[in-house]
Amino acid sequence: MAAHLMSNYGTPALMNGHHSVTCSASADALEKPEVIQGVANTYLMNNTTNENELMRTFEPGPVPECMQIGIRVADNTRTQQANLHKDAVRLRKQPTAVSEVGMTCEAYEQRLGSTHVDTPSSEPRTPQATRTMASDMKDHHQGNGKEFNGILGPNTWESVGSATRTLKAASRSNGTSARTSYPSATPIPDQERLLDLTAEIAHNISQSPGDDSSRVKAVTAALELATALRPPGDIIMGWFANMSVISAVRLFMHWGAFSIIPPGKGESIPYAELAERINADEGLLVRVAAMLTSSHVLLHLPTSPTRPAPSLTHTPTSLLLRPGQPMSAMFSLMYNNVAAVSTILPSYFDAYGRTEPRGRGHIPTSCLAGCPEEDFFSLLKRDENALRDFGLAMRMTSKRVPVTGVYDMSRVLRAAAGRETVWVDIGGGDGHTVKEFLTVYPGLKPEQCVVQDLEEVVTAARKQSDEALKGVKWVGMNFFEESPVTGALVYYLRHILRDYSDPVSVTILRNIACAMTDQDSRVLISEQLNPDMANIAEPLPLYAAFKDFSMLSIGGKERSLEQFAALADAAGLRVSGVYRHVVTAHAVVELALK
Repeated sequence: MAAHLMSNYGTPALMNGHHSVTCSASADALEKPEVIQGVANTYLMNNTTNENELMRTFEPGPVPECMQIGIRVADNTRTQQANLHKDAVRLRKQPTAVSEVGMTCEAYEQRLGSTHVDTPSSEPRTPQATRTMASDMKDHHQGNGKEFNGILGPNTWESVGSATRTLKAASRSNGTSARTSYPSATPIPDQERLLDLTAEIAHNISQSPGDDSSRVKAVTAALELATALRPPGDIIMGWFANMSVISAVRLFMHWGAFSIIPPGKGESIPYAELAERINADEGLLVRVAAMLTSSHVLLHLPTSPTRPAPSLTHTPTSLLLRPGQPMSAMFSLMYNNVAAVSTILPSYFDAYGRTEPRGRGHIPTSCLAGCPEEDFFSLLKRDENALRDFGLAMRMTSKRVPVTGVYDMSRVLRAAAGRETVWVDIGGGDGHTVKEFLTVYPGLKPEQCVVQDLEEVVTAARKQSDEALKGVKWVGMNFFEESPVTGALVYYLRHILRDYSDPVSVTILRNIACAMTDQDSRVLISEQLNPDMANIAEPLPLYAAFKDFSMLSIGGKERSLEQFAALADAAGLRVSGVYRHVVTAHAVVELALK
């Protein structure tokens, strides 16, 4: 019997009793930790009747006493704030590394071991005032025979000017007391590296506007430059600013605001009119829109002789977020399966263990939806809008990386003569990938091509009237079972294995291997190819790392060549070739029978 709970959003969440789990009515239900724990326990009980073997919920440990810091925000006047601003400006102009301590108007209460230190004054302090206070406190504690590791940490400070402190190289150690961590000084970026990055950016943006390789290099260098110039604290707060942009975009999409703003060049809509049309308070609309104009998603237009009221207008970015646009569909897909899922990841891994998802079900997305035993694609089929958005988004993704031109097709075309079945596109959907291969390689004939997918997918695809696909065979199948088409020259998997865990991917490859009848047959895996993380000097590009992390929510992963080789070996196959795209991380990994 399933026991119903209410989630934070008022939608039914579930705690299962025995082996059955009932799906909640809403796919937006956020599961509480105890609910996920209950689901995980049922999942783990499938092969045992010993209740003592159930996973226990992880309890957070006690906060170390040295980290129990209370903060009282002092009362600020405009004059005091202005003085602080001037002081901070002077501080930033100093050429030395500067600690961020003292640039706030806060009094700190701190416990160091058993010694209690309470700052007596509630007045806002400038960096100079804080330094003086710390010096007095340090002298007091040293007078008591104790070393002071107060709010400035255990370092020795030296006064430089009225509002600047620089770190001396010395650092005292105190093995008898725990130290409180505090933000360190902002490091000075390596000047030579900054100049190199600037030159690299200038060089790459001077290249042809259509040169994708130069564009990617310029963007990568610009991101590194921006990171090097920003203080660490700014970087961390920037993460939350980006999250707020995502939330604001989601609100505007939900309210239909992007479709109401006129799309024509030079057209705009006053804030007041937009608020009225979406039935929102104007003050609320202005606040949400501020996130979008400050991040350049929308453009703010002030009043002018020809514009009596402040207004909003589209940018090239916001035009992509209107209903029906592929990027709008991609945003919804990412929001539901990355942003929303992130809220339950700690509870999910506490319940299931800190390991990659292993099966098709019991993945973060299905736990969020309240249907833990379902797989991602089963959930999609429950929601027509989500399924439509997924198809639209995948079409856009396919265009971001090349379909043809990566793999050397010469061997395939030579061997195609006289062969009944040359090309089998597994999970090929409506045939758009096969269509591109047929267009680029006339030696490949439609009659030699097969598109395999779920029965409902190929049923809809057969109704197409696309002349380029006339003659292509459509076969309903489930790639978790043996392939119904045997003896083909090529079995093609494009963006399939990344959706699944290693054990599931091995099952898919093993079923294909059973259908391969000779040594000329090949499996082509067309996906992002990550470097082997154990053997690289530089971290992954951010977008590549993001793609892999986002696949975690549905139980999938992006892989390295070594990881593909391990999958192949477990399925009775071997890597026989690797073909990489010169600009992106996309590649085609070729497999053959052992």
